[in-house]
Amino acid sequence: MMRYRFRELAVPVSKQDDVPLLLAKVLRIHVEEIRNLVVERYSLDCRKRNFPKYSYTVSFDCTRRLSLKSGAVPFTELPENERDPLENTLPLPKKIHVVGAGPAGLFAAYTLLRRGFSVVLHEQGKPVAERFRDIRKFFRDREFNRHSNVLFGEGGAGAFSDGKLNTRTRNFFTVKVLEDMIDCKMPREILTFAKPHLGTDRLSILLKEIRNRIAMLHGEFRFNSFLEDIEIVGGEIRKAKFNGIWEETPALVLATGHSARDIYEMLARHGVLLEPKAFAMGVRVEHPQKLINERQLGNNVDPRITGSAEYALTAKTLQNTSAAYSFCMCPGGVLVPCASEPETLATNGMSHSHRRGPYANGAIVVPVKASETLFGGLEKQRSLEKAAFECGGKNYTAPAQSIKAFIEGKLDSSPLSSTTYPCGLLPSNLHEWFDKEIAESLAEGFLNFEKKIPGFINEGLIIAPETRTSSPLRIPRHPDTLESLNTRGLFLLGEGAGYSGGIVTSAADGMRFAYRAKLSEKF
Repeated sequence: MMRYRFRELAVPVSKQDDVPLLLAKVLRIHVEEIRNLVVERYSLDCRKRNFPKYSYTVSFDCTRRLSLKSGAVPFTELPENERDPLENTLPLPKKIHVVGAGPAGLFAAYTLLRRGFSVVLHEQGKPVAERFRDIRKFFRDREFNRHSNVLFGEGGAGAFSDGKLNTRTRNFFTVKVLEDMIDCKMPREILTFAKPHLGTDRLSILLKEIRNRIAMLHGEFRFNSFLEDIEIVGGEIRKAKFNGIWEETPALVLATGHSARDIYEMLARHGVLLEPKAFAMGVRVEHPQKLINERQLGNNVDPRITGSAEYALTAKTLQNTSAAYSFCMCPGGVLVPCASEPETLATNGMSHSHRRGPYANGAIVVPVKASETLFGGLEKQRSLEKAAFECGGKNYTAPAQSIKAFIEGKLDSSPLSSTTYPCGLLPSNLHEWFDKEIAESLAEGFLNFEKKIPGFINEGLIIAPETRTSSPLRIPRHPDTLESLNTRGLFLLGEGAGYSGGIVTSAADGMRFAYRAKLSEKF
């Protein structure tokens, strides 16, 4: 008996329980000859409208020898599952302080504890249930809480998002992160489906489970613990100041996310090496989910079986020097205001696990080159967010415009369409206050997207702006130790460091650091 792998097995959306039978039919063998079938990966293929199908990669034992002409190939372990060659190479003290309870910080802390370290996990915000209450209060009263909001608190910005778990990088650590999530009561298909997501409802359950496990391992979780300052002596981190109290921190791990601007500014004051990097800015757009379902799936497909349809769009613009593209698309989702500073406004999308809401939203953004000055990109974000706050009436109402009126460069004459945005919309002509180059690229992009999804312009609504796609800064680190290039003992993880994007890659970055750590007698 030999083991084989078969890729791109076509499975009708209503036949997911019949994978062994369909495989046997393609191989022209009896289904009884297939043993120990394992689904390694599957994805939804919607390229043929009205006839979507799943594409499976499976491994299996077979009682007969199969020829290469059958499409099956002898099974080999996939190289992406190799372990980290740098495991146990980074000497660290027994006690480690981790700042930030987003994916990178949580998985760094959880993995360090399992490897015998003592961990103090600092989070400036609150537990996820209290975050929910603060966010609902903000939607109602418009009183901004700078430490507990859509961006800050347990789970980081990802806790109030679509909860996407897909990643272009599949390696030992990304697989381990997904396996840990499954161990924490998440559905098994997140490991095999090509575009898995959890949604805010499941993410809150996951966060509570990880917090409980950190507590069981005697990790110390400090909420409302704000990093105010650090002390560096001779190029080495010595202390950190939390809520006015200095603590010895021979190893300080920063996993503070891409919106903790105060951390960047504090590090720069102390001479920690930072550098500008490219990022992207644009707007959020909202459409009826019914339109996206019909255009992507077809009129004869039940989205209750396939799930609400998504889109991924890109268009070269401005003589191919720039590109407008979709980012973080949320089927059946809702829009939320997100800000990290008072009197600024940015938008983001989130969804629940079922994705059954009547509207779809997605970011349409344009690349922004790295600034020539250190904080130029950050100031570009901040300037647009302040302008949006002003144009929205200074109470977190969002400036909005139909895509049709935006293309025509004029204010909407008819009432704006319905929206999921909780703080209300104010009609605005974006061309009067938005970044001119980005606006021109967006307009070209929308014309291109209309060709791919008819109705994209006439049924689309812009809610502005989308500025937090990624950080405009990077904190350079050593590729092996993940340590600051000029500050010993300062370790930099996740999106805030500029080395990951999304929940899984950020969590994997935290886990990678923990796997490299080893207890040292030096400290």
